[in-house]
This record gives sequence, structure tokens and C-alpha cells, in this order.
Amino acid sequence: MSTVERVYKLAADRGLSVYQLAKKSDVPYTTIKAAEHRGSQLTVDTLYRLCEGLGITMSEFFMEEETEKLDA
Repeated sequence: MSTVERVYKLAADRGLSVYQLAKKSDVPYTTIKAAEHRGSQLTVDTLYRLCEGLGITMSEFFMEEETEKLDA
């Protein structure tokens, strides 16, 4: 799962649209959409701000992803 896909999943899990998360995190929505359409990853700074908006640390962001891989 890409970081962008992970952001979408975690936002949905918290009842947020990606647009709402972007606003809450002070990240331009177009930054997330552009990364999604290009198939690229988000920068560390952008990911950090999105994690703050999600109420998690970057470690938790990646730890949860690894846990899901092990459960699959």
C-alpha cells in the first residue's frame, strides 16, 4: 500500500474525507491528489503534517501498515 493509499484509509477510518484531513493538516488538497495521480509518494514534511491531522505519529503510521501486512 502506498503512503497516499494509507492516508486515504486512515482518514476514512476516522470519518474524515481526504479534503477534510488536508484542511485540518494545513496541506493543500491538490498535493495529495497530485501524488495519487502521479503514483508518487508524499514528502516527509507533508506526511508529518497529515499524521498530526490524523492524531498519530509517523512511527504509528508505518507501524500500523506493517501490522496489516503481517495479518494478511
